[in-house]
Amino acid sequence: MRILRDRGWNAITLNMLHAHMKDNVSLPENPFILTFDDGYLNNWTYAFPLIRKYGHKAVVWMTTDFIDPSPIPRPTLDDVWNGDLSVEELENRGFLSICEMRKMEEDGAIEIQSHAATHTWYFNGPRIIDFHRPSGVDGYNPPPWLSWNRMPDRKHEYMSARLEDRIPYGTPVYEHGKSLVTKKYFQDQSLDSKLADYVSENGSADFFNRNDWREQLSTIAGKSPRAADSYETDAEFAARVRSELADSKRILEESLGRRVDYLCWPGGGMNQGLFDLAGELGYLATTSLFQAEGRKNLYGEDPKEINRTGCGAPWHWKGRLIHRTDPGFFLNILRLFNGETTALWKLRAYKLKYVILSLLSPSGWGEI
Repeated sequence: MRILRDRGWNAITLNMLHAHMKDNVSLPENPFILTFDDGYLNNWTYAFPLIRKYGHKAVVWMTTDFIDPSPIPRPTLDDVWNGDLSVEELENRGFLSICEMRKMEEDGAIEIQSHAATHTWYFNGPRIIDFHRPSGVDGYNPPPWLSWNRMPDRKHEYMSARLEDRIPYGTPVYEHGKSLVTKKYFQDQSLDSKLADYVSENGSADFFNRNDWREQLSTIAGKSPRAADSYETDAEFAARVRSELADSKRILEESLGRRVDYLCWPGGGMNQGLFDLAGELGYLATTSLFQAEGRKNLYGEDPKEINRTGCGAPWHWKGRLIHRTDPGFFLNILRLFNGETTALWKLRAYKLKYVILSLLSPSGWGEI
């Protein structure tokens, strides 16, 4: 944030960008918009004080199902800088509350926009691709949306409450897709219960110490008769998707006392039908598919689509990870996105530097 300020980059708002793309309203030199997806609590505790400190602005795309019900704003870096607590005491795992969103907007540094309502995944077919089990067994990382869909009223807690432990081991994980672009498949609940009961009766978590646990569950699933496949109808799917986009807009508008005009597609899950629906519901613009080639957010392009790029840090290379990159690396990503071809060669120079450093001290990879 300091480098952006010192190098002459100017943070703008979504309304300023929309006015430029639609009516060719002029923008300051080196304009950029900083965005944060999902509405995590650390946007309040860390990002907000730093953005304000360096004179920037930002957008938080908030998924309304995750809004924290807390009525009292939690401490931030401001409290650390004032000497009231240490940085280790800051709470940062969770999601924003309405009062925190209001305070950020009142300050003027942060604006809140829609990231739809659920930001989840739904089963979309009968094929079982996995079975729920303790985290770490055979590299298993429980999909958080399994608990979100079972306990929607507790979604804001999932980062700290270990909701996945409340899902019976052995529960099948079916093929699935992003909520806005997939029709729900309604699985046979009796099969789910049968598999979970079998695991419970055979050691629960210890059952997965057996080498053949997967074969046992797959055999039971394959031999068990299932209820007829059931899916959302076209009408049910259309109504659910409309509700996702409309309800998130309404909830944020009622909470913040102003219009919410912009939408970011959760996980990039969108299509032309959804794009048209967003316009029908009153959104001025939505994000495009991530890094849509050739779009620079300029006058003459469709003002209803906003293209984005990632910050590029940390940087991945052949399965390895650099946690810390140079500020110049980040700035050249912005310049490349803005169409400056020389930035590509500068980025390559930075990447070569990181590779060489990693080869010289492989044990320090990730700490460069």
